[in-house]
Amino acid sequence: MTAIIKLISSLVAALMAAMPILSPLAPSGFKAKDEGVLLNASLISDTHLDVAFSPLAWFMGIGLRDMSRSQTPVDVVVVSGDLTNYGDAESIDEFFTTLDNNWDGKVVISMGNHDIGHVEDKTHEEARQYFVDKFNEHTGLGIEKSYYSTQINGYKFITLTDESEDSWDHPDLYEEQLNFLDSELAAAANGEDPVFVVCHWPLAGTHGEETVWDDGDMDEPYSSQVRAILEKYENVFFISGHLHLGLNGNFTRDEFGVSGIETQNGVHYINLPSYGLLSRYGTLLGGRGYQMEVYEDHVLFRARNYVTHNWFDLYEADIPLV
Repeated sequence: MTAIIKLISSLVAALMAAMPILSPLAPSGFKAKDEGVLLNASLISDTHLDVAFSPLAWFMGIGLRDMSRSQTPVDVVVVSGDLTNYGDAESIDEFFTTLDNNWDGKVVISMGNHDIGHVEDKTHEEARQYFVDKFNEHTGLGIEKSYYSTQINGYKFITLTDESEDSWDHPDLYEEQLNFLDSELAAAANGEDPVFVVCHWPLAGTHGEETVWDDGDMDEPYSSQVRAILEKYENVFFISGHLHLGLNGNFTRDEFGVSGIETQNGVHYINLPSYGLLSRYGTLLGGRGYQMEVYEDHVLFRARNYVTHNWFDLYEADIPLV
């Protein structure tokens, strides 16, 4: 994304961040659509914080406060990569400070290409280690690698990330991480409960990425290797970002083959819109994500703008469990 697009996106974010202040009354908080929700999660991606443009942190903080006010308590906030623009220590610090100041619940966070490959003052490994240290400081979980798993309300979340030392945008996933994914899915698989895999990069051939961004997927052979592992298990949800794909529905699916939520060979793929920057092929503005509500026999994805506090019922998706 060019510097001018980033600038425009940042200015739009600043304008949207001011909208709640201009509103007569702040909302009292949202709530789950139905009774009996077993896991209530807020899903966002691509916050792209940058200390060179502080309104982006303000923008993120407004969304986190919206989540914290939910009348049905949010169990976890999930951020699927590109926390920052350049992965510099100051911006990573700002990301976690924004979390500390606006959200006191659990988090699941994965790294993106901008947090690893776009860093100028660190090697890839140093960038990953800095994230691990800050994540542990914030959560107390004591993870050892930038990919890890955790349990939220008894449901397993597994994160994946890039292990390369020289890639700019594409992740390398080596044998140890692939075996980790397989073993974690096997340990969680009981034939009933959903399992959530969080990775910044979508797999090849999902979400119409060849139309949205032809080079925006996980490279081969890793994409096929991850897909083969996912397809071994039932009720697996793969949550990604990176494409900056807007909220969308039947029109983009039918006209362009582009869809943010789809199922292929039994695996459910969820691509999150860009929270901090502009999106495309769907709703344009940032501040958006999905509220994921897990029930006994289905998982409901409700599209929401956490900054302007409104739902997009047109883009709601209800996925039955098997």
